Amino acid sequence: MEATIMLDALKELTKEELENFICYLGEDVAEDIEPIPREILDGADRLHVVDCMVNQYSDDAGKITAKVLRLMKQNNLAKLLESKLREGQPPVQEKSRRAAEPVELNQSDGKPRCMTPSSQEFKCKKLQKLGDYIYKPASSQRKGSALLITNITFHYKEYNRDGAERDEENMEWLLRALGYNVVKHRNLSGKKIDGEVRNFSKLLSEHREADSTFVVIMSHGARIENRDAILGVLYHEEKNPEDVYYVDETFSRLNSVNCPALIDKPKVILIQACRGGHSGGVEFRDQVPESNPWVHREKDFVCFMSTLPDTAAYRNSETGSHFINYILNVFCEWAHQDEIMELFRKVTNDMATRPGRTKDKLLPCLERTSLTKKFYLFPGL
Repeated sequence: MEATIMLDALKELTKEELENFICYLGEDVAEDIEPIPREILDGADRLHVVDCMVNQYSDDAGKITAKVLRLMKQNNLAKLLESKLREGQPPVQEKSRRAAEPVELNQSDGKPRCMTPSSQEFKCKKLQKLGDYIYKPASSQRKGSALLITNITFHYKEYNRDGAERDEENMEWLLRALGYNVVKHRNLSGKKIDGEVRNFSKLLSEHREADSTFVVIMSHGARIENRDAILGVLYHEEKNPEDVYYVDETFSRLNSVNCPALIDKPKVILIQACRGGHSGGVEFRDQVPESNPWVHREKDFVCFMSTLPDTAAYRNSETGSHFINYILNVFCEWAHQDEIMELFRKVTNDMATRPGRTKDKLLPCLERTSLTKKFYLFPGL
């Protein structure tokens, strides 16, 4: 709340006035607290300035903003800022939260799950150092929606995906821990999957204010005429082979033509499904039982799939899929400091070297990657 109010105040300053404000921050404006190093604020935009102040001054950031505005003779703006800060003042906490606290939640088995948070200092330094080579958050806090579709129970019972409930639980927890508003659907036909992806692409107000989005689809899968297909809950290899949703339709629905609100924003697609039947094993498989001219049309996508083409994906009936579990573990441990492509590399490495299996080697795959910048998730901020 305080960061948003501070940002609104700084938006009232001209470019020259903002530079003057930054110069004052390089002086001793706070007692017993070192000033923000000038090199960190050099050329900083308003959002970056606010992030640095919150990191450096914690609960005093708003008060110091008002102090600097008065030094600049911006008395009316300082009064307005102080008034808004009083209106939005939360109940007094027992201790200051200078650093984000770990995001924690109990799993259904009672074991705690925890994500290491990023620090404001780390975020501030990355935004400053990488400049135009990093996707910048839309605000001081994560904004965005995520679509989560999980097929568990099928019309033909032999297709049921035991253990997929845990995958759904894990992914919903992870997305919410990263700050996303989760739009969740379960047990959809291929046609309805397409409809919900289409509906998600039309959330214009949400996407316009967002800085990124996730789409996660988990079901049985197959390769059909060299296309990756997600199987709907009405699918049957012989009785209803047409009930599928093609993964490449997701790119079409969210591209610059059909979802302009997400132009220049990272769009992460995660697919847990088989892409063929190679490699054997005793655990369940996520495949069917054997029987505008001025913008790039498609940009800022990354699609991470649970297997290589023509390969089976594996799921444990109690713990869920290997792919989702590795994503959860890596993101919880490393998302506070690694950008998303490095996170995916770590998932790939872990699955390749520590599959937890004796016969089968599991390897996920990146597809149609068009990210142009580094994408940091900054959990906890």
